[in-house]
Amino acid sequence: MKPLILDSALGTEIENRGEFLPSFKTSIWSAYCLIHNPDLILQIHIDNIEAGADIITTSNYQATPELLKREPTAPLYSELAKKSLELCQKAVDVTGKNTKIAGCFPPIHVTFRPDLSGNQDQLNDFYSTLGAIYKNNTDIIICETMASIYEGTTAATIAKEFSNETWLSWTTRGNKGNASRLPSTELLEDAIIAGSNLDVDCQMVNCVHADEASEAIIKLKSLSTNFGVYANSSVYKHNPLDGFVNDSDEYHHQHSQFIDPEEYGNFAKKWIDEGVYALGGCCRTSTDHIKIIKKIVESL
Repeated sequence: MKPLILDSALGTEIENRGEFLPSFKTSIWSAYCLIHNPDLILQIHIDNIEAGADIITTSNYQATPELLKREPTAPLYSELAKKSLELCQKAVDVTGKNTKIAGCFPPIHVTFRPDLSGNQDQLNDFYSTLGAIYKNNTDIIICETMASIYEGTTAATIAKEFSNETWLSWTTRGNKGNASRLPSTELLEDAIIAGSNLDVDCQMVNCVHADEASEAIIKLKSLSTNFGVYANSSVYKHNPLDGFVNDSDEYHHQHSQFIDPEEYGNFAKKWIDEGVYALGGCCRTSTDHIKIIKKIVESL
Protein backbone atom coordinates (compact mmCIF):
# COMPACT_ATOMS: atom_id res chain seq x y z
CA MET A 1 0.00 0.00 0.00
CA LYS A 2 1.26 3.47 -0.85
CA PRO A 3 1.90 5.74 2.14
CA LEU A 4 -0.39 8.63 2.96
CA ILE A 5 1.00 12.13 2.49
CA LEU A 6 0.58 14.77 5.18
CA ASP A 7 0.85 18.49 4.55
CA SER A 8 3.84 20.81 5.02
CA ALA A 9 4.77 23.16 7.83
CA LEU A 10 2.21 25.88 8.53
CA GLY A 11 4.50 28.43 10.15
CA THR A 12 7.07 28.19 7.37
CA GLU A 13 4.43 28.71 4.70
CA ILE A 14 2.99 31.68 6.58
CA GLU A 15 6.43 33.27 6.76
CA ASN A 16 7.30 32.41 3.16
CA ARG A 17 4.23 34.33 2.04
CA GLY A 18 5.28 37.50 3.82
CA GLU A 19 2.91 37.27 6.78
CA PHE A 20 3.99 38.30 10.27
CA LEU A 21 5.07 35.27 12.31
CA PRO A 22 6.15 36.03 15.89
CA SER A 23 8.27 33.69 18.03
CA PHE A 24 6.46 30.57 19.26
CA LYS A 25 8.27 30.87 22.59
CA THR A 26 6.79 34.23 23.58
CA SER A 27 3.67 34.71 21.45
CA ILE A 28 0.67 32.96 19.93
CA TRP A 29 2.78 32.30 16.79
CA SER A 30 0.69 30.85 13.91
CA ALA A 31 -2.54 31.54 15.84
CA TYR A 32 -1.90 35.22 15.09
CA CYS A 33 -2.47 34.46 11.40
CA LEU A 34 -5.46 32.26 12.20
CA ILE A 35 -7.05 35.25 13.92
CA HIS A 36 -5.97 38.07 11.61
CA ASN A 37 -5.55 36.48 8.18
CA PRO A 38 -7.46 33.19 7.96
CA ASP A 39 -7.70 33.47 4.17
CA LEU A 40 -3.94 32.94 3.96
CA ILE A 41 -4.24 29.72 5.95
CA LEU A 42 -7.07 28.62 3.67
CA GLN A 43 -4.80 29.16 0.66
CA ILE A 44 -1.99 27.19 2.33
CA HIS A 45 -4.39 24.27 2.81
CA ILE A 46 -5.49 24.49 -0.82
CA ASP A 47 -1.90 24.63 -2.04
CA ASN A 48 -0.98 21.58 0.04
CA ILE A 49 -3.90 19.62 -1.39
CA GLU A 50 -2.94 20.59 -4.92
CA ALA A 51 0.68 19.67 -4.16
CA GLY A 52 -0.45 16.14 -3.31
CA ALA A 53 -1.31 16.00 0.38
CA ASP A 54 -3.81 13.28 1.26
CA ILE A 55 -4.32 14.80 4.71
CA ILE A 56 -4.40 18.40 5.91
CA THR A 57 -4.24 19.30 9.60
CA THR A 58 -6.20 22.00 11.41
CA SER A 59 -4.23 25.17 12.09
CA ASN A 60 -4.92 25.59 15.81
CA TYR A 61 -1.58 24.19 17.03
CA GLN A 62 -0.72 27.34 19.00
CA ALA A 63 -4.30 28.18 19.93
CA THR A 64 -4.38 26.64 23.41
CA PRO A 65 -5.85 28.04 26.63
CA GLU A 66 -2.40 28.53 28.14
CA LEU A 67 -0.73 30.17 25.15
CA LEU A 68 -3.67 32.44 24.34
CA LYS A 69 -3.14 34.10 27.72
CA ARG A 70 -0.34 35.94 25.92
CA GLU A 71 -2.97 37.72 23.79
CA PRO A 72 -5.79 38.86 26.12
CA THR A 73 -8.00 40.01 23.24
CA ALA A 74 -7.75 36.70 21.37
CA PRO A 75 -10.87 34.55 20.89
CA LEU A 76 -11.34 31.43 22.99
CA TYR A 77 -9.30 28.40 21.94
CA SER A 78 -12.52 26.53 21.22
CA GLU A 79 -13.61 29.22 18.76
CA LEU A 80 -10.25 29.13 17.01
CA ALA A 81 -10.44 25.33 16.79
CA LYS A 82 -13.82 25.66 15.09
CA LYS A 83 -12.42 28.27 12.69
CA SER A 84 -9.43 26.07 11.85
CA LEU A 85 -11.75 23.15 11.14
CA GLU A 86 -13.94 25.29 8.89
CA LEU A 87 -10.87 26.40 6.91
CA CYS A 88 -9.91 22.77 6.29
CA GLN A 89 -13.44 21.88 5.26
CA LYS A 90 -13.58 24.83 2.85
CA ALA A 91 -10.22 23.87 1.33
CA VAL A 92 -11.48 20.35 0.67
CA ASP A 93 -14.67 21.73 -0.88
CA VAL A 94 -12.79 24.21 -3.08
CA THR A 95 -10.39 21.61 -4.46
CA GLY A 96 -13.06 18.94 -4.85
CA LYS A 97 -10.62 16.25 -3.78
CA ASN A 98 -11.10 13.42 -1.33
CA THR A 99 -8.64 14.89 1.15
CA LYS A 100 -8.81 13.79 4.76
CA ILE A 101 -8.83 16.23 7.65
CA ALA A 102 -6.78 15.67 10.78
CA GLY A 103 -7.83 17.51 13.92
CA CYS A 104 -4.83 18.77 15.86
CA PHE A 105 -4.30 17.90 19.54
CA PRO A 106 -1.28 20.10 20.36
CA PRO A 107 0.71 20.38 23.59
CA ILE A 108 -1.24 22.59 25.96
CA HIS A 109 1.77 24.80 26.72
CA VAL A 110 5.09 25.71 25.08
CA THR A 111 6.32 23.04 22.69
CA PHE A 112 9.32 21.04 23.97
CA ARG A 113 8.56 22.13 27.56
CA PRO A 114 6.80 19.18 29.23
CA ASP A 115 7.57 20.74 32.61
CA LEU A 116 4.92 23.36 31.79
CA SER A 117 2.21 20.87 30.88
CA GLY A 118 -1.14 21.17 32.64
CA ASN A 119 -2.50 18.96 35.38
CA GLN A 120 -4.82 16.07 34.59
CA ASP A 121 -8.00 18.13 34.90
CA GLN A 122 -6.64 20.85 32.62
CA LEU A 123 -5.59 18.36 29.97
CA ASN A 124 -8.86 16.46 30.18
CA ASP A 125 -10.87 19.65 29.71
CA PHE A 126 -8.68 20.91 26.86
CA TYR A 127 -8.57 17.74 24.81
CA SER A 128 -12.21 16.83 25.47
CA THR A 129 -13.30 20.26 24.23
CA LEU A 130 -11.28 19.84 21.05
CA GLY A 131 -12.48 16.26 20.63
CA ALA A 132 -16.13 17.34 20.77
CA ILE A 133 -15.46 19.90 18.01
CA TYR A 134 -13.72 17.33 15.82
CA LYS A 135 -16.17 14.48 16.37
CA ASN A 136 -17.82 13.47 13.08
CA ASN A 137 -16.04 16.41 11.39
CA THR A 138 -12.51 15.03 11.01
CA ASP A 139 -11.14 11.74 9.74
CA ILE A 140 -8.26 11.57 12.20
CA ILE A 141 -7.17 13.18 15.44
CA ILE A 142 -3.41 13.63 15.55
CA CYS A 143 -1.66 14.27 18.87
CA GLU A 144 1.32 16.32 17.73
CA THR A 145 4.83 16.96 19.01
CA MET A 146 4.25 15.17 22.30
CA ALA A 147 7.20 15.76 24.60
CA SER A 148 6.26 13.49 27.50
CA ILE A 149 4.56 10.14 27.90
CA TYR A 150 2.12 11.73 30.35
CA GLU A 151 0.78 14.34 27.92
CA GLY A 152 0.99 12.06 24.89
CA THR A 153 -0.96 9.21 26.43
CA THR A 154 -3.48 11.59 28.00
CA ALA A 155 -4.12 13.23 24.63
CA ALA A 156 -4.35 9.92 22.77
CA THR A 157 -6.67 8.35 25.34
CA ILE A 158 -9.12 11.24 24.98
CA ALA A 159 -8.73 11.35 21.19
CA LYS A 160 -9.87 7.73 20.97
CA GLU A 161 -13.13 8.72 22.67
CA PHE A 162 -13.96 11.13 19.83
CA SER A 163 -12.38 9.66 16.71
CA ASN A 164 -12.29 6.35 14.91
CA GLU A 165 -8.66 6.98 14.03
CA THR A 166 -6.04 8.36 16.41
CA TRP A 167 -2.42 9.13 15.56
CA LEU A 168 0.21 9.87 18.19
CA SER A 169 3.37 11.74 17.22
CA TRP A 170 6.35 12.10 19.56
CA THR A 171 9.28 14.48 19.36
CA THR A 172 12.86 13.95 20.46
CA ARG A 173 13.82 17.55 19.72
CA GLY A 174 15.04 19.77 22.51
CA ASN A 175 16.99 17.14 24.45
CA LYS A 176 20.42 18.39 23.34
CA GLY A 177 20.92 16.07 20.43
CA ASN A 178 19.82 12.86 22.14
CA ALA A 179 17.52 11.39 19.50
CA SER A 180 16.58 8.45 21.70
CA ARG A 181 14.80 10.55 24.35
CA LEU A 182 11.85 12.91 24.54
CA PRO A 183 12.32 16.42 25.95
CA SER A 184 11.04 14.91 29.22
CA THR A 185 14.20 12.71 29.10
CA GLU A 186 11.98 9.62 28.84
CA LEU A 187 13.10 7.03 26.31
CA LEU A 188 11.40 7.20 22.92
CA GLU A 189 11.18 3.41 23.10
CA ASP A 190 9.10 3.63 26.29
CA ALA A 191 6.85 6.27 24.72
CA ILE A 192 6.18 4.07 21.69
CA ILE A 193 5.38 1.11 23.94
CA ALA A 194 2.94 3.31 25.89
CA GLY A 195 1.27 4.35 22.64
CA SER A 196 1.06 0.76 21.45
CA ASN A 197 -0.59 -0.21 24.72
CA LEU A 198 -3.31 2.32 23.87
CA ASP A 199 -3.75 0.69 20.44
CA VAL A 200 -3.43 3.98 18.55
CA ASP A 201 -3.68 3.65 14.79
CA CYS A 202 -0.32 5.19 13.91
CA GLN A 203 2.71 6.41 15.85
CA MET A 204 5.06 9.00 14.44
CA VAL A 205 7.93 11.37 15.16
CA ASN A 206 7.87 15.01 14.12
CA CYS A 207 9.73 18.30 14.49
CA VAL A 208 13.18 16.70 14.49
CA HIS A 209 16.06 16.75 12.01
CA ALA A 210 15.48 14.41 9.06
CA ASP A 211 18.46 12.23 9.93
CA GLU A 212 17.27 11.93 13.54
CA ALA A 213 13.84 10.93 12.24
CA SER A 214 15.52 8.11 10.36
CA GLU A 215 17.00 6.89 13.64
CA ALA A 216 13.60 7.06 15.33
CA ILE A 217 11.98 5.03 12.55
CA ILE A 218 14.04 2.02 13.60
CA LYS A 219 12.31 2.03 16.99
CA LEU A 220 8.89 2.89 15.55
CA LYS A 221 9.10 0.05 13.07
CA SER A 222 9.96 -2.50 15.71
CA LEU A 223 7.42 -1.40 18.33
CA SER A 224 4.33 -0.17 16.44
CA THR A 225 2.16 -1.52 13.65
CA ASN A 226 1.71 1.65 11.58
CA PHE A 227 4.37 4.33 11.81
CA GLY A 228 5.26 7.56 10.12
CA VAL A 229 7.33 10.72 10.16
CA TYR A 230 7.07 14.41 9.36
CA ALA A 231 10.47 15.88 10.00
CA ASN A 232 12.09 19.29 9.69
CA SER A 233 13.92 20.19 6.49
CA SER A 234 17.27 20.01 8.25
CA VAL A 235 19.96 17.62 9.43
CA TYR A 236 22.15 17.63 12.51
CA LYS A 237 25.41 19.54 12.12
CA HIS A 238 27.75 19.83 15.07
CA ASN A 239 28.45 23.35 16.30
CA PRO A 240 31.77 23.61 18.19
CA LEU A 241 30.33 26.48 20.24
CA ASP A 242 27.60 24.28 21.75
CA GLY A 243 28.94 24.88 25.25
CA PHE A 244 27.61 28.41 25.02
CA VAL A 245 24.04 27.32 24.21
CA ASN A 246 21.84 26.50 27.19
CA ASP A 247 18.35 26.61 25.71
CA SER A 248 17.46 23.17 24.36
CA ASP A 249 15.47 24.51 21.41
CA GLU A 250 18.25 26.92 20.53
CA TYR A 251 20.59 23.93 20.66
CA HIS A 252 18.51 22.31 17.93
CA HIS A 253 18.83 25.37 15.70
CA GLN A 254 22.53 25.92 16.42
CA HIS A 255 23.21 22.31 15.39
CA SER A 256 21.16 22.49 12.23
CA GLN A 257 21.89 22.50 8.53
CA PHE A 258 19.05 23.25 6.14
CA ILE A 259 18.30 20.75 3.38
CA ASP A 260 16.38 21.61 0.24
CA PRO A 261 13.23 19.80 -0.96
CA GLU A 262 15.22 17.43 -3.18
CA GLU A 263 17.47 16.42 -0.28
CA TYR A 264 14.42 15.96 1.92
CA GLY A 265 12.98 13.78 -0.83
CA ASN A 266 16.01 11.50 -0.54
CA PHE A 267 15.16 10.94 3.12
CA ALA A 268 11.52 10.39 2.17
CA LYS A 269 12.56 7.60 -0.20
CA LYS A 270 14.40 5.87 2.63
CA TRP A 271 11.42 6.22 4.96
CA ILE A 272 9.14 4.75 2.31
CA ASP A 273 11.56 1.86 1.86
CA GLU A 274 11.27 1.26 5.61
CA GLY A 275 7.50 0.96 5.20
CA VAL A 276 6.08 4.21 6.58
CA TYR A 277 2.31 4.41 6.75
CA ALA A 278 2.36 8.21 6.42
CA LEU A 279 4.88 11.01 5.88
CA GLY A 280 4.90 14.74 5.41
CA GLY A 281 6.77 17.81 6.57
CA CYS A 282 7.30 19.86 9.72
CA CYS A 283 9.40 23.00 10.28
CA ARG A 284 11.07 24.58 7.23
CA THR A 285 9.17 22.37 4.82
CA SER A 286 6.94 23.85 2.14
CA THR A 287 4.49 22.73 -0.50
CA ASP A 288 7.55 22.13 -2.71
CA HIS A 289 8.51 19.33 -0.33
CA ILE A 290 5.03 17.84 -0.64
CA LYS A 291 5.21 17.96 -4.44
CA ILE A 292 8.43 15.96 -4.37
CA ILE A 293 7.01 13.41 -1.93
CA LYS A 294 3.97 13.07 -4.18
CA LYS A 295 6.16 12.33 -7.20
CA ILE A 296 8.03 9.67 -5.23
CA VAL A 297 4.81 8.02 -4.04
CA GLU A 298 3.30 8.11 -7.54
CA SER A 299 6.37 6.31 -8.90
CA LEU A 300 5.89 3.33 -6.57
